[in-house]
Amino acid sequence: MRHLAALLLLAAGTLCARSAETVYFRAVMLPANEVPPTSIAASGAATIRAHVVRDDTGQVIDGSVDFIVGYQFPASATFTGLHIHTGVAGANGPISIDTGISAANSVVDNTGRGVISRQAQVRGTDLLALIALRGMLDNPEGFYVNLHTTEFPGGAIRGQLQRADVAVYVGMMSPANEVPAITTLDASGLSHVRVITTRDRQGAFTSAQMLFDLNYRFPEQVTFTGFHIHTGAAGVNGPIIFNTGIGSGAASVASTESGVGTLQYPVEVNLSRQVEADALAALFANPAALYINLHTTAFPGGVIRSQLRPTDTMRFQVDMLPSNEVPPVNLAAGAPAVVTVRTVRDENSAIIAGVIDFDVNHRFPGAAEFTGLHIHDAPAGTNGPITVDSGISSANPFPSETGFGNIFRSANVSSFAGLSTLNSLSRQPENHYVNLHTRVNPGGVVRAQLAPANTAPPVITSVMAANLDPNATTLAPGGLVSIFGTNLAKVTADLSGWQGNTLPALLNGTAVAVGNSRARLLYVSPTQVNAALSFDTPTGAQQIAVNNGNAPRAVNVTVAASAPALFFGPNGALALKNEDFSLIGPANPAFAGDIVLLYSTGLGQVTPALQTGALAAVSPIANTRPATVTIGGRNAEVIHSIAAPGFAGLYQTAVRVPQGVKPGNAPVVLSVAGADSAPVNLRVQ
Repeated sequence: MRHLAALLLLAAGTLCARSAETVYFRAVMLPANEVPPTSIAASGAATIRAHVVRDDTGQVIDGSVDFIVGYQFPASATFTGLHIHTGVAGANGPISIDTGISAANSVVDNTGRGVISRQAQVRGTDLLALIALRGMLDNPEGFYVNLHTTEFPGGAIRGQLQRADVAVYVGMMSPANEVPAITTLDASGLSHVRVITTRDRQGAFTSAQMLFDLNYRFPEQVTFTGFHIHTGAAGVNGPIIFNTGIGSGAASVASTESGVGTLQYPVEVNLSRQVEADALAALFANPAALYINLHTTAFPGGVIRSQLRPTDTMRFQVDMLPSNEVPPVNLAAGAPAVVTVRTVRDENSAIIAGVIDFDVNHRFPGAAEFTGLHIHDAPAGTNGPITVDSGISSANPFPSETGFGNIFRSANVSSFAGLSTLNSLSRQPENHYVNLHTRVNPGGVVRAQLAPANTAPPVITSVMAANLDPNATTLAPGGLVSIFGTNLAKVTADLSGWQGNTLPALLNGTAVAVGNSRARLLYVSPTQVNAALSFDTPTGAQQIAVNNGNAPRAVNVTVAASAPALFFGPNGALALKNEDFSLIGPANPAFAGDIVLLYSTGLGQVTPALQTGALAAVSPIANTRPATVTIGGRNAEVIHSIAAPGFAGLYQTAVRVPQGVKPGNAPVVLSVAGADSAPVNLRVQ
């Protein structure tokens, strides 16, 4: 199914004059990786965040690199170096990016266990570091990170870099979700868990780190005795799997005096512990099978809880400038930045919680003390109120000795004002701005709207079935359609953070209709929209219209009662073997007698009938009209043809591969109600 999702979520990116990006890497650091190996019983894990700035050609021109290194040494240690070196596994290489830790500027840890967090700067004039930064993006395995000590000045533990993936899960935590439910306490929490993983070429996890971040609210001061992720569905208690280390007694943590505050903890996943490895895999496959909860002395079994939810992602590239401030600021400064908004949504696609990453590359002429980083509500040329706060303030400033560096801050959003802003910026980002404040310019020193003003209507250039066959231009009621053009939506969004049973009719302010029948949306972007047509869509010559929130525009299409369109990829039909749900292709061909599952759209209404946009259920099975299939020109036995459970607009047809099909790429044709699909190839042996 993931293969189909990839086909349905295509999007294009654009570049600003200067653009910002953060790329994650990880390294498992061991003495055995040093050259020669060291004899100390130590280990570590590094998370590297590379904040890069690109010019209008996409070339990296400078950046900042965050080192977040957890280590375990058998006794106290004095660290004399933490660097990224150029060099493949088994070879030593020169220092390329340096944190500034040295023999003269050492770090002493009497416990031997802890975390070092440092940021290194890569200026455009530092050619060796700049070449290394570019090289890390292209070939991370050609670089390693290591930690040096007085005992091992050449390096104590080391690991090659691996490109890492990041996923963010949200928990909307409440006492009512505990088992049994707590009804006597007015408390809540909004948490997010940032999961940073690396994998080998076979897709197996090689490392993982979880960053827990919780905003809690209690009526008075409490003492926390646990903060964990457990396995267990809603309504079920399960074992602790991922533990922040908060516990009872000496391991307990007091809340703020007011009972309102934050908790932030990194947790390294122990992949050698099978329950953790299994739970990590389950988190990606079905996050609702895990829950996050907080424990207190008064409620040792758990006080607030939530099943974990995946998030969707909206990104805003901006170049913050003094000239955009109101009034303008006379300063030779700037800040290329990206604001990333991750959200969860209700059935109607309204945002009900969110996490915002502020990723700001400040470029100032000298030392600066930053006293605010916020999102405000107002169009260009107007000042407006702060609605989302990064946490930087006059009381909690962010100093920069040189004026060159990166500020990376995350903020959980659950307030009424914050959610109003998130819902508004998803539709009209031009009405919101991000700005940075300093001690010298407390009203704001650099600023940018999240997007330029946009009043233009959409332009539709092509419409086809969502299998992306450019010849599949006849549509069917209930079928999936892909619309291409420009200005189709102001902000890209999919349904990764959505929960519901019926797809929404409006997503980030964009709507689609055929005639008077509203379609349901799966994905919107400026250049592509994917939708499921209404089952009430009239047949014949019709107009399909896209409204991006400014105005609707329509083009002519043809709608038929049935218009089968088989999904396919680079290796032919999107088909799975029924026995193990493996994808059929050159390395995994189908054999005569195998039952294979074909996926299509455009088969029309089913029995029992589905509502427009409704996700098909496992039971009762919703059957299509009778289907026939040929493989390699031979009739194939159709086992079933149904609405694919868990999807809208997608159909699953199970067929048995007939005897006598010539090995190789056999054309498959699906026919329903007298309409034939275009042939797609199925690999048969």
